[in-house]
Amino acid sequence: MSFQRVVSFLKVYAGGAVAALIIATISRSIRWRYINSHGEQVRNIGGDAGLILFWHGRILMSPHTYWVFRGKRSAPPYMLISQHGDGRLIAFAVRLLGIRSVAGSSSRGGTRAVLEILKIVEKGSDVGFTPDGPRGPLHECKDGVALVAQRTGVPVYPMAYSTERHWQLRSWDRMIIPKPFSRGVAVVGNPIRISADEDREIARKRIQDALHEVTQQADQYWTAQ
Repeated sequence: MSFQRVVSFLKVYAGGAVAALIIATISRSIRWRYINSHGEQVRNIGGDAGLILFWHGRILMSPHTYWVFRGKRSAPPYMLISQHGDGRLIAFAVRLLGIRSVAGSSSRGGTRAVLEILKIVEKGSDVGFTPDGPRGPLHECKDGVALVAQRTGVPVYPMAYSTERHWQLRSWDRMIIPKPFSRGVAVVGNPIRISADEDREIARKRIQDALHEVTQQADQYWTAQ
């Protein structure tokens, strides 16, 4: 094995393990509240397999909030992760947190990924998306999610979280990193169904608006207390 491959191996697996440990440690230190779009406390909403959506900048705590909202299911959950950049590292980190991965994005490997997702959903697994990833624009939903929702017929669950105290990076996705021992809120919106004959642009806009709503609700939660 070449030195370059050794370095790449260490970056992926050591880095992924460290990332998973940090995510798990921070998420467990936060005093969470879990609510729906009506402000009611909810956990383990159950239901059929679905597409789980959250903005790229809210990816860090998404494994934790996913398990609370969806609970343990008969089929393992998956997440669509880009093949670009640190995708392999992220894939290994989420695998340690109990979530498998599908490689692909809107700009690379998309067609193959859609076909794989269709098979995964048919087996009863949820699939997570960051519809503005992996490169943005910020909070702009690409139409791949609407396509998958139409092809599968499964509901789309918009999710978001925010914490009372956090750091916010200056990256394109304005990623939020919760400060340990802060208070946090996770919000799940009403499931969205996209019919096979719905105009895809209208469907994309509906999904995007729903994600904006739950994200705004999470961000404004603590200022409203």
